[in-house]
Amino acid sequence: MYDMLLNARSPKGEGIGRINDIVVFVKNAKARIGKIHKVKITKLHRTFAYAELIQGEDSKYFIGNGSLIV
Repeated sequence: MYDMLLNARSPKGEGIGRINDIVVFVKNAKARIGKIHKVKITKLHRTFAYAELIQGEDSKYFIGNGSLIV
């Protein structure tokens, strides 16, 4: 499990973020851009990965000025 900021949206409706140097595509997360969520890696390639959201109440919200609301 990783905490990841979703900072972009793909045309396929996936959220996009990074964990270290790997681009991660998260299914069904296009409405969650700008928020930090727990994700689980489901498929890993050399330069990118696929993940899914882990549901929970402890999601963190990112505000445009760099602040986090827990």
